[in-house]
Amino acid sequence: MIYLTGNAFQAFLSDADQNLLLKTIYKHLKPNGVFAFETRNPMGTDLSNEDETNWGQFIDKDGILVQVSGTQFYDAENHIMHWVTFRAWGFKRTTSRIACRFTDNDTLRSLLNSNGFNIENQYSDWNKTPFSPLAPNIISVCRKSE
Repeated sequence: MIYLTGNAFQAFLSDADQNLLLKTIYKHLKPNGVFAFETRNPMGTDLSNEDETNWGQFIDKDGILVQVSGTQFYDAENHIMHWVTFRAWGFKRTTSRIACRFTDNDTLRSLLNSNGFNIENQYSDWNKTPFSPLAPNIISVCRKSE
């Protein structure tokens, strides 16, 4: 069995990357092996563009208040959300960036099937809530076909 969690599937930003990932997983699974993973559902996610917005604050390990804000920009052509996170300590400000690809369920199902996987179940969360088209997540449980 192979698990891929933390929305790690979304770090594979192109069709080629996703296909190579699935081919590698297929190669490492035993016959009838199971592959389970999650990805955010584009139909259940706010993909709007946002200018810098306050996201909250926290106290760091040194007891300093850190303000957190960020932006998001969705590249609809490539299905990639770009998030930029800013953390401000008052005396310094850091910036971090992340890009995540959003794959719709029809494309995901086709991708899995074309790479040798049979989808046994899909859920909206890890509690096995039945999948619905507007759920925020797509949890797929697949079996290696022979």
